[in-house]
Amino acid sequence: MSKYLITGVAGFVGRYLVEYLNANEPDAEIMGLDMADGCDMPIEYRKVNLTDKGTTLSVIEGFAPDYIIHLASISSVGQSWQNPEQCFKNNTDIMLNILEAVKSCGLKCRVLSIGSSEEYGEYASCDMPLKETYKLNPLNPYAVAKVSQEMLCKVYGALGVDVVMTRSFNHIGPRQSDRFVIASFIKQLVAISQGKQEFMSVGNIEVSRDFTDVRDVVAAYYTILHRGKSGEVYNVCSGISHKLSEIIKTAEDILGIKADIRVDEARLRPNDVMLISGDNSKLKQELAWSQKYNFEQTIKDIVKYWQQN
Repeated sequence: MSKYLITGVAGFVGRYLVEYLNANEPDAEIMGLDMADGCDMPIEYRKVNLTDKGTTLSVIEGFAPDYIIHLASISSVGQSWQNPEQCFKNNTDIMLNILEAVKSCGLKCRVLSIGSSEEYGEYASCDMPLKETYKLNPLNPYAVAKVSQEMLCKVYGALGVDVVMTRSFNHIGPRQSDRFVIASFIKQLVAISQGKQEFMSVGNIEVSRDFTDVRDVVAAYYTILHRGKSGEVYNVCSGISHKLSEIIKTAEDILGIKADIRVDEARLRPNDVMLISGDNSKLKQELAWSQKYNFEQTIKDIVKYWQQN
């Protein structure tokens, strides 16, 4: 019976990961860590501040997991611009505390560190899709923090900690917070279709991003955790880029509406990269991962979620 420790378990991805583990390893023992007061999932739960080194060590030493999936992070680029200090402390210090705890306890434990496509920075369209071999060129505080997190993993990997890493591209799906762009857009469009909102507020909708269904993402994480090569980095992405305007059009067609779209200056980001597309061939060819959810099905499922909530 394997023991899994999941940080950030109450977040968007964490809940789907618990569901995936329960479906695929029903006998697994799962401990979830987060800052939320409580947890309604069928797991052992601890409210923990992972920026505290001693607390982190105590939890990891006590539970002695076989696997650690480190999801806890400030995952918003916009939020990282508003509070870069908190972003660094959250994303870098926690990773350091986890790695140091595993090392000092001498645990036979594999750690999965979740990174971001933001680490690549801006590349020309002719250089797409982004490959794991590309030079990293972070352009915002969140991206710099994630590069630092990855570098820490490589340092501790050289010291004997069994760690695998991702550079995860945008992931979407039902239950995602409307702090994120696709959830925000579709929530607004559903409200317009129900007569509860007059117009749609957007930022730059001409940017293109590589979106993957969160249910495929957690399957990728499980695959990397169990079959990935220690010390390696894997892109987690669909390999297909979609303009935000295209996603809006798809959701409008599903809802049978045409929205009044207005640009809100507050939603525009400094240094926004216009096109991001990832190469997932390493994940597919080396680890035999494949997607189950296509783009249109994901958008339909998100629309249905906001219609019910």
